[in-house]
Amino acid sequence: MKKIHDAGFLCEHDLDQGTTMNKKIRNAQLSQYNFIFVVGEKEVANKTANVRTRDNKIHGEHSIDHIVSRFQYFNDSKAIDAEEIF
Repeated sequence: MKKIHDAGFLCEHDLDQGTTMNKKIRNAQLSQYNFIFVVGEKEVANKTANVRTRDNKIHGEHSIDHIVSRFQYFNDSKAIDAEEIF
């Protein structure tokens, strides 16, 4: 998350231990975040994140460096369909 933030993109995290992962994902969808990163133990070990959109389209597991490079591409190209083409 720090790498994404340091690259100039806004991001928030939900570290509440009392909330299930499904509830956290649902809350992010309702908050209308364009991209939702799901990070569990496996993703932490692999330094990756599972990428989803607010429409519950799952793009799969990607490295943080790949995510940052895709975001920079979307920003530079002013892509309006970034959620679809991730």
